[in-house]
Amino acid sequence: MIRLLVIDDEVRVVDGLAKRLSREGFQVGKAYTGGQGLEALRKDIFDVVVLDIRLPDIEGTELLTKIRTLYSAPEVIMLTGYGSIETAIRSMKLGAYDYLQKPVRSAELAELIRRAHEKKLLREQNAVLEERLNRIDVHDRLVGVSKQIRRIRKLISIVAPSNTPVLIVGETGTGKELVARAIHDGSPRSHQAFVAVNTSTFQESILESELFGHRRGAFTGADTDKVGLLEIAHQGIFFADEIGDMSAAVQAKFLRVVETGTFRKLGGTREIKVDVRFISATNKYLQTEMEKGMFRDDLFYRLSTFIIHVPPLRERPDDIPLLADYFLQKLMRGEKKMLTDEAINLLMSYNWPGNVRELANVIERAFLLSESSTLIGLEEFSTSIIAGDTSPKNGRTRGREAGLLRLKEIEKEHIKRTLKIAGGNKSETARLLGISRKKLYDSLDEGD
Repeated sequence: MIRLLVIDDEVRVVDGLAKRLSREGFQVGKAYTGGQGLEALRKDIFDVVVLDIRLPDIEGTELLTKIRTLYSAPEVIMLTGYGSIETAIRSMKLGAYDYLQKPVRSAELAELIRRAHEKKLLREQNAVLEERLNRIDVHDRLVGVSKQIRRIRKLISIVAPSNTPVLIVGETGTGKELVARAIHDGSPRSHQAFVAVNTSTFQESILESELFGHRRGAFTGADTDKVGLLEIAHQGIFFADEIGDMSAAVQAKFLRVVETGTFRKLGGTREIKVDVRFISATNKYLQTEMEKGMFRDDLFYRLSTFIIHVPPLRERPDDIPLLADYFLQKLMRGEKKMLTDEAINLLMSYNWPGNVRELANVIERAFLLSESSTLIGLEEFSTSIIAGDTSPKNGRTRGREAGLLRLKEIEKEHIKRTLKIAGGNKSETARLLGISRKKLYDSLDEGD
């Protein structure tokens, strides 16, 4: 059903159009001033607005400009009286779909509304297509050849076509949102919204307003109505990141939405119903949080019908060269650069506490520091990586058995390269490396 809003200061005109257009199958809202119209548009989503050019509180063209800035802006049909044709034409240049001169014939207006609605649908579809074209393909974003990544791809292909809630668990920076977006891209809701919110970044009261929206006057500073993210996600996917940081009060309200699909805005009395698929993510072990009373059991069981674990980067070292090359390729604009074998060995021997996100940052920094036109070597990587903890945290022995350079060898190789750059001057070499001369001599002497 097409949702229509009629804004006109003539009560007889508004009520008459609403009655006749309702018989045409439209769901019609009414407003008698520009202020009432804006309030209705901020509270609910409409497909088409029928707007009178002359209103008592605001010029119709000015209101048109405000409407065009709204989320999911409706198409606007202007109504004009005799002598206002020039203004109506100007309104089309400002983005109005079309105009009609009063008195309006219902059949003509109904046909124009349907065509305007078709344009809105086409505009939204084009926006979605453009967004999808600008995205990197799912299999490119989930870069890797490890058995862990292959299993995640398999799980995504299994769960994506359904409407099952999914809980994605893993350390910070492992790519949990990429997995959520991959599920969205492979689902029947792929042409609808993907709305993501990191619940750990908001205070409790602000998070409630973001999730559920609020009515004007609900709290100090609530000067206008606000549409919540859950309402924006209607018919799409809502991704709640770091769900383990959600407060107990918000958990209770969120559980109701997950169970019933209904909620009330802050300060509101009307039930709002949404059709949303829920995907959540956390870097916490929620079972422990439940034992401590920090996370609701019933919410966990609702969200965790299907669980996908995203392993830390240190547990899938085979993916590091591919990921490093992938991030490097994204940075290049016509250049042809590659990592040296020593640099790749260094990356593979580091434990990556910040996971994939840290690797992306390290590669970008090395790319910016690189003076070579073709190669990025050890000297481009920060001392925090070179001196970092490279002990295997997954219990497996790595190093020489895997054909990798040991940390001391990497350090020594880097010092020798820097010494060469400094023309053999050891004091200058120590200064460039940010270490003492004693540390320099000790490092050069080790293993000799």
